[in-house]
Amino acid sequence: MKTTIKTLCGLLAILAFTACSSNTDEAVNTPQFWHVTLTASMGDETTRALSADGNTITASFAENDEVKVLKSDGTLVGTLTAKTAGASTTLDGAISGNIAVNDVLAFRYRSATANYDGQVGTLAGIATGQDYAEGTLTVTATSPSLTLSSNSVTLSAKQSITKFSFTCGGSPVSVKTFGIAATGLVQSIAADATSTETVGAVTGTLGTASSDVYIALRNKTGEKQTYSFTIQDNASNWYTGTKNAKLTNGKNYTASVTLTKLPALASNSPVGTIGVIGGLPAIVISGNKAVALMNAGALCPEAYGTYYTFENRASGLSNGWEVPSQAELVSLKDTYTNAWTTQNGVNGCTFTIGSNTLFLPAAGLDDGDNNPHDFLFVSTEGYYWSSTNYNDDLAYTLHLDNDPSFIIQPLSWYKVDGLTVRPFHTLPNE
Repeated sequence: MKTTIKTLCGLLAILAFTACSSNTDEAVNTPQFWHVTLTASMGDETTRALSADGNTITASFAENDEVKVLKSDGTLVGTLTAKTAGASTTLDGAISGNIAVNDVLAFRYRSATANYDGQVGTLAGIATGQDYAEGTLTVTATSPSLTLSSNSVTLSAKQSITKFSFTCGGSPVSVKTFGIAATGLVQSIAADATSTETVGAVTGTLGTASSDVYIALRNKTGEKQTYSFTIQDNASNWYTGTKNAKLTNGKNYTASVTLTKLPALASNSPVGTIGVIGGLPAIVISGNKAVALMNAGALCPEAYGTYYTFENRASGLSNGWEVPSQAELVSLKDTYTNAWTTQNGVNGCTFTIGSNTLFLPAAGLDDGDNNPHDFLFVSTEGYYWSSTNYNDDLAYTLHLDNDPSFIIQPLSWYKVDGLTVRPFHTLPNE
């Protein structure tokens, strides 16, 4: 029987502010209610309204922007609203709950999802989807009014914003899609009351291709590190490149990245050669086969991509790309040395093929028995569909596991669940 696992903030100087409490009897731990007014200012790098002047990125509130108020344990205790637009504003709203003296309250301004993946490469796009700024104040009294350590709060940006310029051979590359991976790069932050961060690759698609791309990056590490780029231009050429940099959250930068264009693959391309076939980057694994460097639906090797049921596993594949058979997956496993590893902060399995490697991230699976679906085993296991049926309910997969005693193996799995796909392609004759 299948076992389902469920896991898973000035324009006006305010000399003082007070609030009316509906209940001041703290002894019985009754939740309280206060009306709060205070001033707020935003840092230079992030808010919903962004503009650039040379190397400076400026920010301002928009009228009616919402600022969430949270306790240190992530509990949402209020929502304040910006009364005016501008670099500073007056915030007004209600705070309620079990709040005590010395509690630290976070005033957070960001989108509901704070998702750094799926960016559009523009300041307007960042302002819409990647905002995340926060400031804190300490509670000094709760009765008869709520008093904080200051009547003004400054919200500081929690990510860096970089204007990347991409070139190849001295000429600009007109970027259409991008993928960026680096150790500690935050892919998303949980919505509303929590600040749980998911580490992974950051990807995006530009509506209009450009050699200058604005990208918001949040890092769990403040150290200098290598950023790996996978770039597709508006003519469907693919490029790779790296950049060593230290990007500090709350700052904005400019950076030039030199790219290498990937060559076309053919039947005489040696095993281990990395190039492009059928419009995607791939690596040659035999005299007539190549494997995509990325999962179906992904824009770089470390991204998980799309989760498919067995019935729709081939949807989105074109240009000669196919879901591999069980035999092809077994051959990949048996032919090339593989090892559980971490690549750019993402767990998965690496296959050594010639002088290069093929990386399959441990994307887990989407449990199709639940709605909304649960994503299980993410970062600890990987399940990759084959095209080979097992029975009415099950089909063969390639299974990855972080258990050091576990050997990568084919495994039958439930067709209704969402699994990842790593496409194979037949090499053309020259």
